[in-house]
Amino acid sequence: MSMDQSRLKRLAITKCLPCLLDMPAFKPYLDRLSFVLVGSVATGLAGESSDIDIAIVCDKEIFTAISGEMPWDEGRPSEMRMNGIQLHYYAIMFDSIENKLRELDDVYFYVYGSALILRDPTGRYKLLLDRMDTRVPEVRRQRLEGKLDMLMRRCEALRSSLVEGDIVTIGRICLELITLCLKVTALLDDIPFDPRKRLFRTALRGRLGKQVESKMYELFSCLGTLGKMCDDSDLASFAFPDVLSEVVNVLSKEASRQGFRVGLESPDRRHIER
Repeated sequence: MSMDQSRLKRLAITKCLPCLLDMPAFKPYLDRLSFVLVGSVATGLAGESSDIDIAIVCDKEIFTAISGEMPWDEGRPSEMRMNGIQLHYYAIMFDSIENKLRELDDVYFYVYGSALILRDPTGRYKLLLDRMDTRVPEVRRQRLEGKLDMLMRRCEALRSSLVEGDIVTIGRICLELITLCLKVTALLDDIPFDPRKRLFRTALRGRLGKQVESKMYELFSCLGTLGKMCDDSDLASFAFPDVLSEVVNVLSKEASRQGFRVGLESPDRRHIER
């Protein structure tokens, strides 16, 4: 654990949590509120400029009582400073997290699956984590097979877009394909990945990630040539599809080796990148 990581975690436990527990809005419900540390401090990616993020997880009745006019359900946390460090805190319902997990939402898996429990008087958050643990093989299968299948289907979309020749559309699909490659790689390595801010950094930490890392950089290099392509003859020399095929081939072989299906009968639209 880095010095920044250790310092921020200690501040969250010794200063931030007691401050939140003492807030009048929370005091009547403390026996039913779970406080969990999320974000970079929880995942081990904290740096010198990192903030502290604490989620207060509760049922719908309590959320309604404590939220008032707070825009927490719009994804906007409350803020205050503790020892010069920004603290973000917000309440969220257990049902909201569980619904998103059923939808296989990558952000929720990363944020709430990597959370550190600070206070959990009912044990409900621990049960949530335990249920996630017992479902990991099935959930991982759904996520991995669905994303790999979507990756292969979007490769077809790239081929179609190359025929049309619009470089904006081509670029958008290429970025979507890079994103899917990174997520499939992380799932095959069975490591958590941050789908919002640090996808490249978190997805390539495993054995397979190291194997395809140079190819992922090459994909970005190919993408950078799009702006110079003016006509069909230029697009014919666009190297991205060939490099992508190499990556998809590696990922598909690894998925087969691990016993996963390569190609579904119908697409799982939960894995469409938006």
